[in-house]
Amino acid sequence: MFNSSVLESITDINLLTDMLRAEFSLEDWEAMLHIADKLYTSIKGLYEENQLRQAKGQQQIDTKKFKRSIVFYFGYAMVMKGIALQKMDDYTAARDCIEKYTELGWIYGLDKEGQDDVAHFRMLARANTYVLDLLEGKMDTLPEYVQFIHQSEEEELLPGIITILEAAIKYDYNVDWALKEFESQLNALDGEYETEANIRYYIDHLYLMSLYHLKNGKYSNALNIALNGLQMSDRLKDDTGYKKLNAFFVSFSVHATKELLNEYNVLNETILERVLKDEKGIMYDGSSFVSAR
Repeated sequence: MFNSSVLESITDINLLTDMLRAEFSLEDWEAMLHIADKLYTSIKGLYEENQLRQAKGQQQIDTKKFKRSIVFYFGYAMVMKGIALQKMDDYTAARDCIEKYTELGWIYGLDKEGQDDVAHFRMLARANTYVLDLLEGKMDTLPEYVQFIHQSEEEELLPGIITILEAAIKYDYNVDWALKEFESQLNALDGEYETEANIRYYIDHLYLMSLYHLKNGKYSNALNIALNGLQMSDRLKDDTGYKKLNAFFVSFSVHATKELLNEYNVLNETILERVLKDEKGIMYDGSSFVSAR
């Protein structure tokens, strides 16, 4: 559980970055706001201290312990804070965050990595402006956003699909044509991701796809996607996604075929059998518990 008093004592920039990633995976938006502010003020304080020391001809603070450029920490803090505010429907404050990482070229002494990070956050600022436009109901920007995703790095695909689905669900807007644009790319995804953030994006796009199809009366499609999401979230150990997808599947299981319900039951039996392996003296035979003694 997030503890704000503990946060105040943390000075490790890399640790704060890791904490932000962890809270994003848990979808704890309130905690993200606090950690992002702490990261931003920490890196800003270190940067300003170094600038002051340089002006006085003093030895600068060693930044070699940082895993990324100074630019990255400035930008990452505001990107993550903006995401949290967006999830909390505070779009005005989220736009204020975007302004802070739209142009980070003002940071002094940038090397190649820093310059690349400036360009990366400039791209993210453009992407997240589209995101807020769509979430505010400006659906006329969708064609332009679809083109932007096509022209962007691969990492923008899933966040982009998620935004399109969220806006479509919120405003009862048909986006079948946009989803068709990325169908081959989405089908090529295998769910093999190295970071928790990417796993969350992958599972969330399946969850939202289920909601979108359900809202359009396509119950079979919705439940098939939800079951696939359950299987993937179990394999990828994404408990946050599993809870949402499981609640969705159970709530609308009245529309599921016998075959789909059987697959769902097999999945749960497999999970139960796996977790009971750690319980001493208990075995599960598929229908009841038996003593292992």
